Amino acid sequence: MKIKNINPILAIFLLGIFLEALDAFSFLSIPLPWIGLALLISSYVFNYFFGFNYEFNELPSLRIWIFYLFIVTIFKALSFDQTMPEYTTTTFSQYISLRLLKLLGFIVAIWAVHLINVYLRKEKIIEYIVYVGLLISLLSLYSYFSYVFDFPDFNRTRAGSGGWSQPIRKACSILRNYGTFREPSFLAVWLAPTIILIFALARKKNWWYFVSVIPILSLVLTRSLTGVIGIVFVILIVSIIWILKKKSVNINLVIPIIIIFMTSVFANNLSFKFPALDPSMCPPNTPDYCNCSIYDDEIDEVKNSEEVTGSIFSRAGLIISGGLNSFSNIAYINEYMNINGVKLFGEGIGIANINYSFQYEDLSNRVIERRVRFSNPGQVVSFNNLYANILFSSGLLGFIWFSIILFKLIIHLVKRFSSLDVYVLSYLLLILLMYFFQGEELSISLGIAIGLATTSGKD
Repeated sequence: MKIKNINPILAIFLLGIFLEALDAFSFLSIPLPWIGLALLISSYVFNYFFGFNYEFNELPSLRIWIFYLFIVTIFKALSFDQTMPEYTTTTFSQYISLRLLKLLGFIVAIWAVHLINVYLRKEKIIEYIVYVGLLISLLSLYSYFSYVFDFPDFNRTRAGSGGWSQPIRKACSILRNYGTFREPSFLAVWLAPTIILIFALARKKNWWYFVSVIPILSLVLTRSLTGVIGIVFVILIVSIIWILKKKSVNINLVIPIIIIFMTSVFANNLSFKFPALDPSMCPPNTPDYCNCSIYDDEIDEVKNSEEVTGSIFSRAGLIISGGLNSFSNIAYINEYMNINGVKLFGEGIGIANINYSFQYEDLSNRVIERRVRFSNPGQVVSFNNLYANILFSSGLLGFIWFSIILFKLIIHLVKRFSSLDVYVLSYLLLILLMYFFQGEELSISLGIAIGLATTSGKD
């Protein structure tokens, strides 16, 4: 088989990844990530059109689990009798269909990595993914500097969760909409794992260390605690595993931490604070929401510090001292779980979010300066936690099943543990860590991570 035969599938695969990272944009009112997802799923059909005869027989337990989640969701959807939250922009059937489409995209991403690996070495696949990450980093950095130097920014064509636009100039928090995503935290969740892959390439070609500064700077400017601290934490954990298994120190694993800290300090010179929110952006929140001098708590105040390093590392100290409940979504999920308990078979993917949304308004309301402020009123609310979403969507049975799959996958990588597997394991662990605090769906990125973890590859 010739390598060039894989080009159509590879092109669709990379385009799907790229469009997934353009979360702030849409075409004909269709968000670009959904177009990318549709393209990725269509590649499975193109597989037969272009003459590939690749049967995806790997990961049978995961494929059965996804089928189980499909059945639970469809069964629950047929008996669903509630109304959608007030500000939702889709019908119930559309919303559930999109969630199921996400599931398909996740498993197709794993399939695509396996198919491409038949024709290309794993390192070459990683290199192509990194090129997409570098492009997104450059676009995001341009978005940042467009406001520092008053250049024209990209026209954000995708509406927010409540149907209104989210221009970056009307952002109260620092860089509320910086980058190609609607929120910088989403950019960080997408970008941080790609940085790990750059260091996988750097172990053979040192010039990749210099290239890594571009996406690291893009990541640091998001002020994402889970992104920056997550990389450092995961690399330290994997380094310890390496020492225990190999009885030696892998110096290459230390270099990323040094580059991240140096870039964080440099980023202080590029700090930029936006003016107060435009009054038109307040609804449906109360007018005090436009006052940038009002912070929810000390953590929120530190997050909006003019120093990038202080925003990241000081906030890390406050959260460590306050425990997991310092993350508001964790506290809300715990309270919601105490009220509703956990079902054996779950509520169905997407349906669990709708049920959560109605109680979330009561769980999250705060009185600030004698006004009751609601968080995300009238919208479908995200759990912002992959494991909570799986627990409520697939039930206790599905959660334990999925946890066993992940555990076996991690053990498989640790047992194999080549110099390339070190970075693939770091890539997977970082996604799983960040999805505990930000992001909740089985994404293309997680599918790629599992695909890389289960394919063959030589150092």
